[in-house]
Amino acid sequence: MDRTFYSGSKNLQFLSAIAATLGAFGLGTVLGWTSTSNLSLEEDPDFKGISKSTLSLLGSMVPVGALGACAVTGILIGKLGRKSTMLLTAPPFVIGWLIIVFAQNNAMLIIGRIVTGFCGGAFSLAAPVYIGEIAEPSLRGSLGSGFQLMVVLGILFVYCFGAIMNWMWLSVMCTAVPILFAAMMFFMPESPRYYLIKGNRAEAVKSLRRLRGAHSDGQVEPEIEAMERSVADAARNQASFKDLFTPSILKPTSISLGLMLFQQLGGVNAVIFYTGDIFKSAGTSMDANLSTIIVGIVQVAATVVSTVLADKAGRRILLLISDSMMGVSLAMLGAFFFIKEEQENTELADSLGWLPLVSMILFVTAFSLGFGPIPWMMVGEILPARVLGLASSIATVFNWFLAFLVTQFFADLKEAIHGAWCFWIFAIVCAIGTVYVFLIVPETKGKTTDEIQALFGPPSSSSPAPVRPHSDYPEKSHDNEGFEPEK
Repeated sequence: MDRTFYSGSKNLQFLSAIAATLGAFGLGTVLGWTSTSNLSLEEDPDFKGISKSTLSLLGSMVPVGALGACAVTGILIGKLGRKSTMLLTAPPFVIGWLIIVFAQNNAMLIIGRIVTGFCGGAFSLAAPVYIGEIAEPSLRGSLGSGFQLMVVLGILFVYCFGAIMNWMWLSVMCTAVPILFAAMMFFMPESPRYYLIKGNRAEAVKSLRRLRGAHSDGQVEPEIEAMERSVADAARNQASFKDLFTPSILKPTSISLGLMLFQQLGGVNAVIFYTGDIFKSAGTSMDANLSTIIVGIVQVAATVVSTVLADKAGRRILLLISDSMMGVSLAMLGAFFFIKEEQENTELADSLGWLPLVSMILFVTAFSLGFGPIPWMMVGEILPARVLGLASSIATVFNWFLAFLVTQFFADLKEAIHGAWCFWIFAIVCAIGTVYVFLIVPETKGKTTDEIQALFGPPSSSSPAPVRPHSDYPEKSHDNEGFEPEK
């Protein structure tokens, strides 16, 4: 039944979401750091002669740290709360950056990257949950999409400052982000849903009153009652690992993992982590740092556009356009390196000096419009509510593991088979991914939860009926479920 809940001032909801997404901004600084810092480290006399394998480790240790965060954060947000978990993450985040700032050797750099990767990964899990639970239905989609925007703004931040300062001073700048987050988040309320899960109704009412700008407990009582029913339903419908093998659940779970596979093996983290290296290797007349900044600006703009298109265009059509455009752009980039490296046609390569930048712009635009946000969006849409937490955790771990493989072995692959075939392999993966989406992935735009579940067959008779989290709200409840930053 549709319910209309009290809605007063929305200011605190916006402030709380901004505070939480400062953690996303911090994740973006971690993801983009190697793109400019690798170039700076190679020129630093204290790290002169730093090996390519070490530079690869500086990129791949972030997914390793984030993998560790997947298990720990899921426990902490249930035990300590969403807000408390994020606040607890801020001090080690600062420490991780300080380890990098004062690094005297490669080992300190690697440890710092693992710690900051862990903290960034923790925010990627805790912040979307917090935002989804504190926002009223009319704001949940827009506030949730702000997470991804802050990630790419964090990437652009390090692209810009990395162009004018070395890796150490860039790390000092990045240290300020978790400090600012903690200072702001300290004054924000905890999720009222978390308080209800812990049986603390009085604090839940108090928190919701602040968030909704209500003047009395009675104004938020209907929403609290609806939350209580939702929490009780979720507790009754706990899922086990064996439930994932039920045909009606195995199908959407497999689709979710397939989308994660093609998202990561399409080469996005190779592009994000090594943008500066790619432009440097291209050897064009354009400044590598300037080209990197341009790519970052385009990525931010494309992310803004994607938040508008996601609900206006179909998920499936955006995935098809995104993956095919990514494949074309990678094929173009591979062709440039083929001409430059294999053919040794320097005159032709010089005349095509614009091609790497155009290819990278096309790639990040295509990724941001489709394969960046939509796989995470569809995880929240196609999975039944009672297995959403378990299945999305598996998808998150799988995604970070693939990110580790790509970032760890990209430089070695590029060295072994040269740049051309390296990018062509990513292009082939994108082509296969396009076919996969066309043949396997269903359209979910405009469908209700029941209609989406019907696409995968009837639920097991022994399983309880699915209950979508936040089903207490009249609007569609999957605006922000399963949302994750591009990695």
